[in-house]
Amino acid sequence: MAQLMLTGNSIFAKDSADEPTHSDAQVELGRFLFFDKILSGNQNISCASCHHPLVGTGDGLSLSIGEGGRGLGMTRDTGSGDDAVVERVPRNSPALFNLGKPEFERLFHDGRVAVNPEHPSGFDSAAGMLLPNGLENVLAAQAMFPVTSPGEMAGQIHEGVAENDIAAAANAVPADIVSVWALLAERLKAIQEYIDLFQSAYPNNNIGNDGTGITFVLAANAIAAYEAHSWRADNSPFDRYLHGDDDAMSDSAKKVPHFLS
Repeated sequence: MAQLMLTGNSIFAKDSADEPTHSDAQVELGRFLFFDKILSGNQNISCASCHHPLVGTGDGLSLSIGEGGRGLGMTRDTGSGDDAVVERVPRNSPALFNLGKPEFERLFHDGRVAVNPEHPSGFDSAAGMLLPNGLENVLAAQAMFPVTSPGEMAGQIHEGVAENDIAAAANAVPADIVSVWALLAERLKAIQEYIDLFQSAYPNNNIGNDGTGITFVLAANAIAAYEAHSWRADNSPFDRYLHGDDDAMSDSAKKVPHFLS
């Protein structure tokens, strides 16, 4: 079988633009937010419920189980009683590895959140002109939306009654996603530990001791920083070789089957 010898190529060399720019304090804030159920309407699900590190940051299900579900990964079920899942999420929960890399400019299978420098927010999304300014990257823009989805995190309607104020906003026609973000920010402002974390993560944002200045945009940026920092998998011998380290792989490893000849 024909063989193709890999050779180093400068186009793969790392540069400073490829390195994360978030602070340790921002990552720490994002870690708390990622695992905290306070970001869901009924406070019964967190980002980690469907993207848990123990199950590879995905869930292994063809259709994810959002708020009201129980368990992690493929063992997650639809719950029971008043808290049972009304509807499943109409897509799966993808893994988060390397999504903080700048090469990623579109997220979701249909690219519904995408970088667009011509949009006032910097991103195309289902929110249109309602998406606020200040989001640092497409991963942060994506983090704005699960909390607004009734089936994912916001909560649902039972017999015509919303389960909570966030669910009421999310289930309005049209959905009042701006109020969802504002209500979540108010929850965070009511917790002193979060005020301290936001002040440390964003020292230049003039966040007051009463939480003034905390927004869900800042929360989304922190969640994205945590995801980008924690699930960056680009240090294998092959990755290091592509980045210019000729000694990272042996000569035999550099030979790959040339299936296209």
